[in-house]
Amino acid sequence: MGKLQKRSLIAAFLIVSTGSQVLASDSIVDAFANGKTKGELKSFYFDESYDSAKSSDNHVWANGIKLGYETDRYLGFKLGATFQGASTTSIDDEKDKQKKTMNASGSVLSEAFVSYKYSNTEFKGGRQFISLPLIKGSGSRLVKESFEGYFLSNTDIPDTLVSLGKITKYQTRTDAVTSTTNAASFTNSDSNIGDVGEFNKIGTDGAVSLYIKNKSIDNLTIQTHYVDFIDEVVDLYVDAKYGFGGDFKPYIAAQYYNSNYDDNAIEDSHMTGYKVGATFGGYNLHVSYTSTDNDGNVTRGIGEGATASFTSATSTTGNYTAGTDTWQVGVSKKFGNLLAKAKYTSSDAVAEKNDLDQIYLGLKYKFSGELKNLSLSTEYTIYDYGQGNEAKEKDELRAKLIYKF
Repeated sequence: MGKLQKRSLIAAFLIVSTGSQVLASDSIVDAFANGKTKGELKSFYFDESYDSAKSSDNHVWANGIKLGYETDRYLGFKLGATFQGASTTSIDDEKDKQKKTMNASGSVLSEAFVSYKYSNTEFKGGRQFISLPLIKGSGSRLVKESFEGYFLSNTDIPDTLVSLGKITKYQTRTDAVTSTTNAASFTNSDSNIGDVGEFNKIGTDGAVSLYIKNKSIDNLTIQTHYVDFIDEVVDLYVDAKYGFGGDFKPYIAAQYYNSNYDDNAIEDSHMTGYKVGATFGGYNLHVSYTSTDNDGNVTRGIGEGATASFTSATSTTGNYTAGTDTWQVGVSKKFGNLLAKAKYTSSDAVAEKNDLDQIYLGLKYKFSGELKNLSLSTEYTIYDYGQGNEAKEKDELRAKLIYKF
């Protein structure tokens, strides 16, 4: 099946190549000369405090850069590359709580791709950042996650995007991240040396992805994502959101996950979710609820950003555990250049020790004038785990200073 899928992608690419190309630059020299460079200088500070074990308290200050370049198109082709570098400037973490997220020094070429576009069809292959419901790299830490894969997308159907592709490798945040810390498996052969994450093989033969997004009905957006993690699990994700318009901009939304495992010893499972929201006087309010089947866990996909659950919070993975019901209420509002957010999330699990309440407060300020490319954000989360003798708490502060150019 793997060989057939690869041949199909190559054949589709060759078919679209026979037509007229999308012209932008008149020569290869112009394509490079008209290319665009963009990047980020980043400084992150994270602090965690535990009430049950003082020795687990930790903080880390890390700095880094993300630098990318894309050529202009020539005869439909475009090249792109993104480099990421990170350095752990200061750390106090005896229990290695940050080794899988922030404690890494080094560099990685996260993007190195070729893109070819003909009319409404585009092929993109190589290392690339991906943002799909079941395949999504997280950028919440200093090093953004990436993937290696090959995608063919088309928008010929009115108000519809269709994307077919395959991913073969996954770049983690640090080299301490192993297959047991992510929803879908991958192989990390050189771990725990304090470096940034490299590209690791996904499963036995990667994963095949089919994504469809449709907006043909007024005010209704529907997206479907099907991913076959070969020889492991088949994941299906569907959601729909309908906006009513008007002064308050009310909306309703529903979502559905389904995980069907190749291993008969693992129970198949599903999760449903619902969300309603509206805007009152500039305040964006929402209430959401998700529930996972009692029989088994749902595989949320691959990448720490693959958390499309309507009750997604600072810590989200527990929402996909068998028999977990989660609800959330949130509000956000802009005050000039300042964006403020607050969320309360409560998860009720089968085992009381896995219950989790989260209070999240977030502020983001985007500077103006000569500093218009600079932003400062702070996020503070209070975690309340378990009940009775199993109860424990953690406070977490995240501060991020980012300059984009």
